[in-house]
Amino acid sequence: MKLLLYLLAVYQAANGAFMLAAPETWYAVTPGAQHTGPANGHFVRDIGLAYLAAASALALAAQNKNRPALVWIAFVFLGGHAALHLVEAMLHGTTAPAALRDAGLILIPALAPLLALRRRDRAAGDVS
Repeated sequence: MKLLLYLLAVYQAANGAFMLAAPETWYAVTPGAQHTGPANGHFVRDIGLAYLAAASALALAAQNKNRPALVWIAFVFLGGHAALHLVEAMLHGTTAPAALRDAGLILIPALAPLLALRRRDRAAGDVS
C-alpha cells in the first residue's frame, strides 16, 4: 500500500503543480473545466495548492505506517472534491463520458487512499 500512496501523491502533486504553473493551460486542456464557467487563474492556483497539500499528506503517510491521520487529512479535500462532483451529477445530470471521466480522474483517486488505510488495519490485526 506504500506504493499506492506514493503513486497517488505523485498524481495529485503533478496536477497541483500544473495548476500552479500554467492555470490557463490547465483550464484549457482539462476535460469539463470549461463547462464550469470562465477561467480564473487565481482560483485554479488556489485549488492547485489544495492538491499539493493532499499530495504532501499522502507522501508523508506512505513514509510512516503510524500516520493514518495524514490519509484522512488528504481525504478532506480529495473526498470532498469527489463528493461535490457526485452531488452535482445527481442534481444537474451528467453524461456517461463525463461520469466515467470523473470516476477515473476524481472519484477513484480520492477513495484509493482509504483502501490503503483498510489494508494497514488488516495487517495490524484490526479488522473492525
